[in-house]
Amino acid sequence: MASARTPRQRELFEIAKSYSWVNLKSSGIADETAVVIAEGLKENRNLQMLDLSDNQIGDAGAQAIGAALRKKTKLSVLLLSNNKIGETGARAIAEGLQTSTALTQLGMHTNQIGDAGAQAIGPALRDKAKLSLLHLESNKIGDAGARAIAEGLKTSTTLTKLGMRANLVGDAGAQAIGSVLRNKASLTGLYLDKNTIGDTGARAIADGLQTTTALTELRMNANQIGDAGAQAIGTALRNKANLSLLYLNSNRIGDSGAIAIAEGMQMSTALIDLRMNTNQIGDAGAQAIASTLRNKANLSILYLDENKVGDAGARAVAEGLQVSTALTRLGMDSNRIGHAGAQAIAAALRNKANLSRLSLSNNKIGDTGAQAIAESLQTATALTELGMQTNHIGDAGAQAIGSTLRNKANLSILYLHRNKIGDTGARAIAEGLQTLSALTDFRMNDNQIGDAGAHAIGSALRNKATLSKLSLSNNQISSSAAQLLSQSVPKTCEFSAESQRGSFQDATPPASPSVISTKTAHLSDTPSSPLPTSDSMSQDVRQLQARIAQLELAQQTTNPINSGIPRVPLQVLSQATAQFSESKRIGAGGFGHVYSGVWSGQPVAVKRLAAGSNQGVAQFESELEALSRFRHPNIVTIMCYAQEGNERCLAFELMANGSVRDRLDRKGGTPALSWDQRRNIATSIANAMHFVQTAIPRQPLFHLDLKTDNVLLDAQFNAKVADFGLTRSAPMQVDGQSYVHTQTVQGTLLYICPEYQHEGKVSIKTDVYSYGMILLELVTGQPPSLNLMANVRRELKKSRKVDAVLDKAIDWSIQDKEAAQAMAELASDCLETVRVDRPSFGEILRRLSGKEAAGANEEEAVAGSDRECLVCFNAPTNAKLMPCYHACVCVACAQWMIQRQDKCMICRVPPTSFQEGTFNQTFVQ
Repeated sequence: MASARTPRQRELFEIAKSYSWVNLKSSGIADETAVVIAEGLKENRNLQMLDLSDNQIGDAGAQAIGAALRKKTKLSVLLLSNNKIGETGARAIAEGLQTSTALTQLGMHTNQIGDAGAQAIGPALRDKAKLSLLHLESNKIGDAGARAIAEGLKTSTTLTKLGMRANLVGDAGAQAIGSVLRNKASLTGLYLDKNTIGDTGARAIADGLQTTTALTELRMNANQIGDAGAQAIGTALRNKANLSLLYLNSNRIGDSGAIAIAEGMQMSTALIDLRMNTNQIGDAGAQAIASTLRNKANLSILYLDENKVGDAGARAVAEGLQVSTALTRLGMDSNRIGHAGAQAIAAALRNKANLSRLSLSNNKIGDTGAQAIAESLQTATALTELGMQTNHIGDAGAQAIGSTLRNKANLSILYLHRNKIGDTGARAIAEGLQTLSALTDFRMNDNQIGDAGAHAIGSALRNKATLSKLSLSNNQISSSAAQLLSQSVPKTCEFSAESQRGSFQDATPPASPSVISTKTAHLSDTPSSPLPTSDSMSQDVRQLQARIAQLELAQQTTNPINSGIPRVPLQVLSQATAQFSESKRIGAGGFGHVYSGVWSGQPVAVKRLAAGSNQGVAQFESELEALSRFRHPNIVTIMCYAQEGNERCLAFELMANGSVRDRLDRKGGTPALSWDQRRNIATSIANAMHFVQTAIPRQPLFHLDLKTDNVLLDAQFNAKVADFGLTRSAPMQVDGQSYVHTQTVQGTLLYICPEYQHEGKVSIKTDVYSYGMILLELVTGQPPSLNLMANVRRELKKSRKVDAVLDKAIDWSIQDKEAAQAMAELASDCLETVRVDRPSFGEILRRLSGKEAAGANEEEAVAGSDRECLVCFNAPTNAKLMPCYHACVCVACAQWMIQRQDKCMICRVPPTSFQEGTFNQTFVQ
């Protein structure tokens, strides 16, 4: 056998045989070579350290290595991370470690161990009293595996770091881990982020951490922790003076939880990295966090993005940061910060010379706030990223920002898109760009930039060899200027300048709507009410409305694809998915295959049309058109598309937790969805469908393939409806009596209602029937079937209870059983054979909310009582756009849209005025 070895294998054999410290990390080792190394290890009696991480070792190689380790009593360090080891290999390694009582470090993260592998490793750890470091991250370990690992760690009193992040650990596993932490006084790092731990598990972990006074790093981000769990963690932190890193981002923590965390951190003067972004923290929570920052002189990173912090909270945070001279990164985007908050933050940044990243995007910052921020950044010469997109910044703010860019030689990312910047501001930004030799990503799309600004930007970018992305779409740039600008950027740069408004590149546009005042028009609630202007003005408005209606109809019949969605070269999506690699394929359907990838720094799912699929072409156009017309938190977001010849691709936001059906099936060993999660999923689907049915008057949208496979879950298990490929819409009255007729019946048989299946009749009650089947799946966990429907109805008829068919994967409380009973009854109503007997989605939302019978208008109020502006998502819908009468934005955003000549996100007609009021529906008649 030795003679058949390659020279490289013979060399590795000798290393494995001879050295006590064998370091073969990142050596391109696969199973065949691993077997050779294992043969060398068998002869090595002095082995103390073996590092085979970052290779391609699978089960066969791991089995050989495991066998070679059986008598290695001196082994103290074993590192096998970043390989392809599964359950079989993990069991072999565990068996090999039985006699290694000197083991201090075991690293097997980023493999495919699963529960079975973890259950084998757990017992192997029982006599490892000296174990100080255990890393099992990214291995698909669930509660069963976590319990086994916890049991194995009971005697490891010297444990300093425990890593189980990015697994499938829920409350049961967390409770086991919490219990075993009680005697781990030396623990310095605990990494449990990216699991499914809720308040129960968080409380157990917090209880276990009470005695770990040496703790320096705690990561529990991307779980399901709410205020109760955060309050327990806050209590556990009170004696953690050495805590330097705390990650609790991407949970469900509100003000009370944030206040408890802040109180717990008072003594943590060593804190350098605090992340509580993507929670539900408002001003009260931010003020509490700010108070604890006053003694954190070494704080380097603070992320509070994607919360509900307004000016009061921002002012407090700014005051707390005054002493943090070491600050390098500050993230407060996607909050509710305006001028006052921005000015306070600016004052706090003046002594932050080391600041490298500042993100204040998606707030309400205008020119005054932008000018203050720009002035404060003058001394921040280390700045590499600046994000101030989706604010209200105009030319004055842009001029200030341009001035401060001149000494930012290291700036690589600059985001100023979705503001109100015109040519003057663009020229100032361009002048500031002259010295930026490291620029890679520059975005100023969705502003008011014309040719003058475009020429200035083009001139500034001519020497930017590192530039990889430039976006200037949705401005006012002519095609000739855009073409000239494209020649100023590197050939490898992803350049976008589509969908220009008011540009010179198109044919003569329709008559200008300038005759309509851009001031607020105080109209009545009905479109037929006369305008409070002169007769000639009213006639002009009526003529314009008729013209708009003609344009809308022409657009629907001749151009189904909305150009507002970015169109990118096919090569861009090919590169994003590693040339549509099989290793990136995450799904398939009638349309074609779906691949994971990264586009513009964001994880995406790319749906690629199968070659020669005529049906797929229609579905591609239908889905692109449907998703370009609607924006809603419970509808999957389309990011971009590609269309070249017969090739068509759609790129969507990547939903980390897959489909509802996969989670109900517990595919991949994932934990069962909790009842709260299922109830939220039911409400989210109903919200999405009610929205698409009522957003455009007399033109409801039909999904026609609504099923649990087409409802996707993000990292926080928020549900979003996807796959609108069979979508249809047609002018009709929005009631249960009306229908349209189709000759083609498509969809999934078990979800199709009788009148659609047998007669081709489609109405607003068609998707309700499909929704009823989804509710049964959520209650029972079972896949759809006629038997499922019959069984639930039989139980309801026999005993008025559905306990016998409830999903046994859930530990049901009495209250949850009652809620499931109500959902099953609602499902039965949705599955009525006669469509007029089915509830509408508005009524469904009312029943899900537990409200009693409502009046005619209350149904709409239930669905829209918490409606937020579809532009900023941070303010109520108190502006009704004119002349289309769509009530879907706030006053500030309505003014912004009119100034930018932007289009209504529902009908794509440019608004020319708006009416103030309280509008809980998208369309108010």
